[in-house]
Amino acid sequence: MWLLGVSWVAQLVAAASGLVDQEQLCPKPDVSPNTILVQPGMNVTLPCLEGELENITQVHWMFNGRNLSASTGRQVIPGPSLFLPSVYFSDSGRYACYTDSRRLLCSLRLMVEEPPEAPNFTCFRKSLAKDIFCEWKTPRGMSSHTKARMWVQKNFVGVNRVEQPCRYYTKSQKFSCRIEGIADDVHILKVSVCIFNLAGALSSHSFISTENLLKPDPPVDVEVRNVELHPRKLFVTWRKPPSWGSSFFRLQFEIRYRVEASTAYNKIHLQDEYTSYTISDVMPGVRHVIQVRAREEFNQGIWSEWSRESFGVPWTETKDRDSETTLVPSEVDPFASTVKPKCTSELPVVMSKPTVENAASAPLYLFLIMAVSVTGIVGILVVGVILRYRKKWGTSPCGEEKSSTAPPHSLTLMTPEPPLSSSPLLSPPASPFSESSVDTPSIPENSPYDVSNADYFLMP
Repeated sequence: MWLLGVSWVAQLVAAASGLVDQEQLCPKPDVSPNTILVQPGMNVTLPCLEGELENITQVHWMFNGRNLSASTGRQVIPGPSLFLPSVYFSDSGRYACYTDSRRLLCSLRLMVEEPPEAPNFTCFRKSLAKDIFCEWKTPRGMSSHTKARMWVQKNFVGVNRVEQPCRYYTKSQKFSCRIEGIADDVHILKVSVCIFNLAGALSSHSFISTENLLKPDPPVDVEVRNVELHPRKLFVTWRKPPSWGSSFFRLQFEIRYRVEASTAYNKIHLQDEYTSYTISDVMPGVRHVIQVRAREEFNQGIWSEWSRESFGVPWTETKDRDSETTLVPSEVDPFASTVKPKCTSELPVVMSKPTVENAASAPLYLFLIMAVSVTGIVGILVVGVILRYRKKWGTSPCGEEKSSTAPPHSLTLMTPEPPLSSSPLLSPPASPFSESSVDTPSIPENSPYDVSNADYFLMP
């Protein structure tokens, strides 16, 4: 029970502290008596001093020290009062009316302000190496006189609050405040925000955990390309967000994709810090939508927003049968030109004699080279045979036959001597039909040459 009582006391103290904080940190501004406060879009009438206008026929109005018609472009109707229809923030300023003699009659301050609403802010961190940002959007545009302040303290109750700067972005209608100098060992922060102008002041408080503030920006430069010859694949590439900054801290990524005509997504989780991936189960021939998001590698913080939609179509094979070309390779010359048959759109081409067409497609000079080569080889063989048998037949180079008898010589007969043996030196003449007559020519009995080898007579 005592724990419950302590909890109630802590809540009461925190509530009281919140009220004190709201009164001290976000006080309501005071409006001076000569200030007219209106909201944008209202019609306003600014009166001049009525008691002073009894003897004055005409007055002149000035806006911030300049002629009203010249400074604002409004058409001013002369009279004791100034009517301004549908005022806006730019109409805020000091209005003064003068007499013809330039005597000041009245001076009023007009403030066109939108009453502020309690800020519903969210805090995030784009990188572990960056500061914490708290932002919120206003439902309507605010004037430049609207300000915002933020106080941050490390404990639930205490005076160690630090004021942080805030900035308003007119185009996006957003306030942004930066929390600087937060150490890594701080896990809980109490954040108080106050927004105020002359129309009012409101504040809000929130306790945030620094461990859940990390939210990276979405990946950038997401590109989708098809993979050639693979009708079910898409290749996706992207880059880390520039705001992540540090390369020491890593990211994990997640891809989601769908058919453009569908609303159901398929998701792929990539634990490692890849910046490209090939999707292998897409639908062939259909346009797909692909997005990528990022998160800290150890799941600290939350996922980033999805990247902008990127589109891709898988690779498809295109066939045009009317203009299809049939290639006939040459068996003789690898550089021979191909044959393109003439086709009509009504009847297909029928290749009835492929052998004849292939032979006809060979160039003519190949046949000439083959014919000359064969003729040259035959001629060389014939010349070789003729030379071989010319030696054997005993013909001269000019074709004249040699004399079969030895030229006459005037020789003196030698005196015969008795033989050394009873056997004669010369054999008796052989028969012309004997076997030895084939290789050895016959020698006359009265031949003066005493030789046994007459082969030299056959030499050319």
